[in-house]
Amino acid sequence: MADCDNLFKQYNGKITPSSTQRQKMKTSRKSLETKISDKLYNKLEMRPTFYTQGSDAEKLKTIIIKDDGTFDSDRGVYLPRKPSVSGETVQGYVYDAVKDHTEDGAQHKKKCIRVLFRCEYNIDFPVYYEVDGEDFAYMAVKGEEWIKDDPWHMVTWLEQYKDANGQFVRIIKYLKGWASKRKSNGKMPSGIALSVWAARYFVAEVGRDDKCLLNVLKSIKSAITYSVICYAPVEPYDELTAKLSQAQKDNFRDELSLFCDDAQRAIDEEDQLKASKIWRKYLGDRFPEGISKEDEKRAEALMASAGIVTSGAYLGRSGNINSTSGVSHLWHRNHGG
Repeated sequence: MADCDNLFKQYNGKITPSSTQRQKMKTSRKSLETKISDKLYNKLEMRPTFYTQGSDAEKLKTIIIKDDGTFDSDRGVYLPRKPSVSGETVQGYVYDAVKDHTEDGAQHKKKCIRVLFRCEYNIDFPVYYEVDGEDFAYMAVKGEEWIKDDPWHMVTWLEQYKDANGQFVRIIKYLKGWASKRKSNGKMPSGIALSVWAARYFVAEVGRDDKCLLNVLKSIKSAITYSVICYAPVEPYDELTAKLSQAQKDNFRDELSLFCDDAQRAIDEEDQLKASKIWRKYLGDRFPEGISKEDEKRAEALMASAGIVTSGAYLGRSGNINSTSGVSHLWHRNHGG
């Protein structure tokens, strides 16, 4: 069977924002936070604190560069107490503070203010207020009342499934990479839904990310046989696929079934190059191509010859290098230049 673990590790590197990209995003974020803090102090006489959460949370780091080349960061805006105005009004203050920061501006979404940095990254600013003595915060929701919802609890829940080899985090990133690639075929479940499924069905396969991913895919497929549902494991226990229409859920089930079948075919394939082309169908061109069986044999033969040469070799009558008979291979300075 073709072992594609090394290819998956390379793919992980390609879909992970570089330190340079992350630093640039953090610099942008700091400027935005100053504007938000000043605006909220001016309007509410409160200075917020800011926390990175979601896929970019310090103890999770499942953030990926999506198929369109951008990545998202989620930075919570936490007020020290409940304001006298509605959550939507506070969102409006944040929007006013950041709307002209970039050429592409900002969006007032239902649960956050999103600042757009063209072809680079998006920074989301959900708004919360805290209550003394409670370990939950309350989120501002456009058109609704404040709701009890604190992403810290989700991050903490996911964190318990992390393994020493980082495989759990990589599996989440692979699932997100697949969803990003297949999004053109129809809306896919959110990153948080995929993360929760990954946590529920993750079983480590040391040194084989490909096999581990296949096992998670099979488990998700089995879990949604009759209904595509994924409940959050922490308050407010949202149904994480609720935004998908029935047609979109059916499409996801079909996409998952195809991926499971082909992932099994890739695992069973003996030629790594052929296996990699199957994975690339679902993960895209950022997934590297492997080497063919023939190239693998040539590489093994070259390594074997190298071992013979360094340990003492003979040149046979037919010109072959071997370790038993012929003219002793003498030291020289000719290295093929």
